[in-house]
Amino acid sequence: MRGQVYVEYRRLGFFAVQTEDNYFSIIEVQNKLPSLGNKLIGDLDSLGEKSLYNETTQEELNVFVISTQLTLAEAKSYIKKAVRGI
Repeated sequence: MRGQVYVEYRRLGFFAVQTEDNYFSIIEVQNKLPSLGNKLIGDLDSLGEKSLYNETTQEELNVFVISTQLTLAEAKSYIKKAVRGI
């Protein structure tokens, strides 16, 4: 599945990725943080530890998919709560 980084909170490594089915997945990146607009390829539709490919930078990312099939509002809310430690 393909996706594009749409929302980011770099300090915690949290990103919302818009998937090709127009939902959002929340990922926590362990290394090589992507940037807004980067195109990612991989299993964005199931939870857990994954390897994604950043097509924009041509790098492999180690991530943890922590939520899937969210609306944009839900994705932004999830990241805001994570920032606040809720």
